[in-house]
Amino acid sequence: MTNYVLDGHDVSALFDSSISPISFSEDPRKHIPNKGSIIYSVWDKNENFIYIGISGLQKSLEKRSPLSRMISHASGRRSGDQFCIYIHDFYVIPKLIEKSEYSPSIGVLDKLTKDFIQSNLSYRFVGFETDDSDEIVRKLENQIKSGAFGFSPSLNGTLPLQR
Repeated sequence: MTNYVLDGHDVSALFDSSISPISFSEDPRKHIPNKGSIIYSVWDKNENFIYIGISGLQKSLEKRSPLSRMISHASGRRSGDQFCIYIHDFYVIPKLIEKSEYSPSIGVLDKLTKDFIQSNLSYRFVGFETDDSDEIVRKLENQIKSGAFGFSPSLNGTLPLQR
């Protein structure tokens, strides 16, 4: 069990290895709340912390829904999704280079990105359903990216990768 608290908000569930992470191959509708904001941590198969993200940032609390971002990530479509671009650049492209086998085709890179995400990555999240939930998750994300706990995610953190 971990004990990670920032600004009075317990985000331990993001880092607690006793909580099984949710695979991106699972339907996020079964896990992600329909309203509010979330902060989520993404993990590879070796439990390496690779990404921190937030969702449910619409101005009106009634319109905040974190689900669409998680569906977008799981889709592997790179257009407009920074997470998918990172996965493509840091995991998919190196494998293509290593294998030296790529034949350009419409949609194939998105499919490879989706396959990688759904086969190798999972996430944990913490939800907030208050009027200021969008502000809370933004602040928490920035603090975690900056290494508030002595480490940061390898893909979008500001600290050098801890090995």
